Amino acid sequence: MDLAAVVAEMKRGTDTFGRLIAEQAARIPDQVALKFERETLSYGAYDAEVDRTAALLASRGVATGTPVAILCQNSPRFLVTLGAVAKLGAVGALLNTHLDGAGLSHVLQTSGARLGIADAHAVPALARIEGGHDVRFFADVEAGTALPAAVYPLDDALPARADPPPPPEVRGGDVFLYIYTSGTTGYPKPAIVRHIRFTLGGIGLAALLGLQAGETVYAPLPLYHGESAGHSVWALFAGCLASGVPQRRRLCIAPGLQRECVPRRRAPSRGRGLRVRRGALPLPPATTTLAPRSRPPATRGGRRRTPGRRLASVPGA
Repeated sequence: MDLAAVVAEMKRGTDTFGRLIAEQAARIPDQVALKFERETLSYGAYDAEVDRTAALLASRGVATGTPVAILCQNSPRFLVTLGAVAKLGAVGALLNTHLDGAGLSHVLQTSGARLGIADAHAVPALARIEGGHDVRFFADVEAGTALPAAVYPLDDALPARADPPPPPEVRGGDVFLYIYTSGTTGYPKPAIVRHIRFTLGGIGLAALLGLQAGETVYAPLPLYHGESAGHSVWALFAGCLASGVPQRRRLCIAPGLQRECVPRRRAPSRGRGLRVRRGALPLPPATTTLAPRSRPPATRGGRRRTPGRRLASVPGA
């Protein structure tokens, strides 16, 4: 196999996240796609919410290549916005939700975004940098919430329903994401993720773990991070691309892992790791769970089996 030729073909291909969202919704609309706390979304409902958000963004001038800021904690809102960005061929600027003050102003200014989607958690941080950037945000907040200037209620702007946007001219080699999780020596700098990288990350994870129909991918890492967004989310749709067969998988999103972890001994070259405290995470049987560790488990193939579930290591995450 000529690997270079395969990669070149994928760069020219149109098998991107936005197109495959619609394909999965058409094939298995009633199957559960996402779980978050007590909320669930089927593939069909997820696709419909993506189209509503895409219609809002498009009405405000978002088109192919337009940066869109996403400032949300782990939630379906984050993934709906990510899908809308993909369907429009836009570029998602995934912002670290721990950023504040000058750091947050900096990434908003350098992202090139003029429009963004935020959640209620982000509103206080946006209020503290009011006037320090040019991004207009729509925030997913309860009715009547006081909002700073240039932040508007998302529910008031979303259409009741929307048709799918026209397929954009987007290829695997085009830019999909700016991920702002670096910056240990200064302000955060974006890692540029192209559609092909997003695609291959999920396909690789699905193959490595041997994901089967009916399994759940548990995503405790922040979705603004490349490990969680690329590997966990795309694993839901990778089977559609790899085999053309509907893959009845689910993504279970954790609202946050920090509270459920304790510090681990510092590894020589991988920085500080985390280990999941026993009993901290609700793990249903036959669930594929992703959790950060300071080093790969000492088992063959980097995969550690436990009764009734599987644990995949994400070194250095």
